[in-house]
Amino acid sequence: MPRTLAVLAAVLLAASASAQVIGIDDLSPSTGTSNAFPFSVTGGQTSLHVYSAATLRSLGVCAGAVLMDLEVAPSSGTAGTYSVPQAKLEIGHLAVSPPVPGNWAGHLASPIVVHDLTSGPYTFAWTLNTYVALPGFSTAFFVWDGVTDIGIQYTSSSGLTGGFNARRTATQLRHYVATFGATTQPPTSNGLFAMEVRMTWLQGNACATRVVYGAGCGSPALALASDLPVLGATCTLTTTNVPNLVPLGIVFVGDQQVPPPGFDLGALGAPGCAAWSTANLASATFPVAGGSGTFALPIPANPLLVGAQLTWQTAAFTLANPLNLATSNGVAWTLGY
Repeated sequence: MPRTLAVLAAVLLAASASAQVIGIDDLSPSTGTSNAFPFSVTGGQTSLHVYSAATLRSLGVCAGAVLMDLEVAPSSGTAGTYSVPQAKLEIGHLAVSPPVPGNWAGHLASPIVVHDLTSGPYTFAWTLNTYVALPGFSTAFFVWDGVTDIGIQYTSSSGLTGGFNARRTATQLRHYVATFGATTQPPTSNGLFAMEVRMTWLQGNACATRVVYGAGCGSPALALASDLPVLGATCTLTTTNVPNLVPLGIVFVGDQQVPPPGFDLGALGAPGCAAWSTANLASATFPVAGGSGTFALPIPANPLLVGAQLTWQTAAFTLANPLNLATSNGVAWTLGY
């Protein structure tokens, strides 16, 4: 049933979703460290490649996105055809993060098998410094939950032909052991060596987003929330460089951005300052200590809020102008998953 639902989700998304291509660590197949693991290991091997939820989120992937393709970047030789007699390739959410070393049979919760040991040789053509799709991912329809690290586990037998080195990341975790079909063997190497990948995700228009826009005056800076404005989460806005005249800041929230150049506050006594939020929903004060203050907002887990926009701006008290206010830049949220 989960597999059927995943396929149905992919079909339904296709009409309203857009394809998003991301690269981990980047979108260049010709730069970065070259590594023999896992496609140039001549004996048996097992490896787990982890891609963190934080990285996926930072690249704009959100809950419910369907993985439509996964590509690697060969970095040795010129061209060839990789083939190994037996291989198992699977993808899933991590059961425990960080993964337990040596727990090869339990790293992934309800994994989707992309290629099984009984499916015959795992074979595909490759070209140097060109992204190459790994067979099976385009029909696996893995759906990301938006919060859990994902893992790709690959075990391959000996008898390899057409092997190649591939680019690896400097930011994502890999466990490796030179054993085919490993079960409990501890990894002989682990660290930030996962395969560099280019992923194509299909996702709808329900992603939570956050952007900074506009410019402040008198030094206060409103940072991005510590988390994306995801339904059911609590997001924290932080303002730094607050003048120490009064240990309070003011936060304004509206439902629209004021387009550039913002609403000029010069006529009100704050030359060089601008309003970046319509501020038509609410305002409140928040405590400031050491030049910094935070304001937290819990977001209801209500699907009707998907796509709603909130715009934020903060202000602090100052003697630098007749209005006695210094203002921050603006931050815009789009609520979603």
